Amino acid sequence: MKLNRKLAGAIVAVALAIPAIAWSGGYWSNLPIVGSPSFCGSYVTGTGGLTGITGQGQGSTGVICGQTIPAGPPALTGLELIPADTGLAGGAPPQTVDIPVSLLGSSTNRLIGGDFTTNLAQRLNTTKGIAALASTSPTAAIITADRWWVIAPAAGVTTTIDSTAATAVVPGLNNTKALRVARTASGAAGIVCVGQTLDKAAAAPLIGNNAIFSFYEENGSTQSATNGNITVNVDYTSAADTAATQATLGFAGGNGSLFALGDVGLASAGPANMTRAVAGVIPGTTGTISTAGVATIPASTTWTRYGVYAPIPVNIPGTTTPVTAISVSICWTPTVTTAVATDYIELEGLQLEAKPSTATANLPNGVISPTGFVARAAQTEASLEYFYWYFNYEQQSLGLTVNGNCASVTTSLSNCVVTFPVPMRIVPLVKFTDGFQLFTQVAQTSLTAGTSLGYSTSLASVANNTGFLMTMSGTVVVGANEWMSLGTSGATGIISASAEP
Repeated sequence: MKLNRKLAGAIVAVALAIPAIAWSGGYWSNLPIVGSPSFCGSYVTGTGGLTGITGQGQGSTGVICGQTIPAGPPALTGLELIPADTGLAGGAPPQTVDIPVSLLGSSTNRLIGGDFTTNLAQRLNTTKGIAALASTSPTAAIITADRWWVIAPAAGVTTTIDSTAATAVVPGLNNTKALRVARTASGAAGIVCVGQTLDKAAAAPLIGNNAIFSFYEENGSTQSATNGNITVNVDYTSAADTAATQATLGFAGGNGSLFALGDVGLASAGPANMTRAVAGVIPGTTGTISTAGVATIPASTTWTRYGVYAPIPVNIPGTTTPVTAISVSICWTPTVTTAVATDYIELEGLQLEAKPSTATANLPNGVISPTGFVARAAQTEASLEYFYWYFNYEQQSLGLTVNGNCASVTTSLSNCVVTFPVPMRIVPLVKFTDGFQLFTQVAQTSLTAGTSLGYSTSLASVANNTGFLMTMSGTVVVGANEWMSLGTSGATGIISASAEP
């Protein structure tokens, strides 16, 4: 069994010195068992001749414990050390190292959509005819690729999914796309951040442990930050876990994260008790850590994996208030104000893992090394992304229709149910543009537009967050109890439902 691990700045092949079959089969019967009391580990058996032992006279059989195995530990902590072969060629030292057993398991990546080859990128999906939305300058936090928000206090920043083979492919990853955050228009220089916020349930395994944030990044050839620097944040807060406020639909501002304004240096605008937490960089990453807990890393114009670690407390320091949410972000500060096509950063393979933070003689900072990036299946990623956000661009002329069925209650009132692809994690905040109409089926062959209708100002959530009910009022061209579909006729309609924290 071999594992690729980053050790002391170099990628080495780690071969377990312990046979996997023996490990899994429990062949070492003389070792204590986790969670078990002491037990007899060896026996003396025989027939006859065992004088002095009650019941062991001539012709009888019996057992006596010759060795007692002590009680095992109550549970595995992940800090247990086992020997592993580094596989270094030519007998170069060290040939064997002790590694924490926690490094052997598959990574549980707390981030969603960190593989941009499978990220749905609902808002940036140019096949839906919404390329223009990708170029909106995010002066308020907005969703970019699914689960990722972006914010820049200055104009002239775009986010796109890059599929150019020369720049998007990361050596060692099976990817064809990356997320590009670029300055493509002239404007005032200012810090630009892209990040993801975890809700209470997603953040729970990180609390009380080291949060290890790793990612692949490359700078554009003219990335203008000083020394090509990027800054990396891992933040935590005690803010309530609710859906992020949407000022609009998320394509013109306001649909981002509690952390977003704090992550561009406007801490007063961040959530309550927001605390930066980066304590150091992972082995193989060069960087400095500020007293405020922010890492500055001189990034390269070639794809490189970087990472930081941050111990996350159970409570806000100095209080008994529990930590509830965690956010990660990567920022850079362009120093030019003119448009430069290659003034960008690209990201791929973003991962956030929980590792033990308990200090030992061998691990003074706990476990601070990430595992290799583990890509999830596209279907799994899609379900996880829809769990937080649903974005639908409706334009009848392009054959793009909302997943909505309507019934006319009267000739002037219709109810439409829009069903989400998967149930959302909490009751979402729903916004939509004007321009929707009702369509009725004529002779089972074509859709005929009805009168443009108004909307009620309230939306009812469907049971178990599986969709929402939109009530439409106006003069309908059909009678009561007719079935219709929701759509537009030439105009553009957009629906955005956010369960983002």
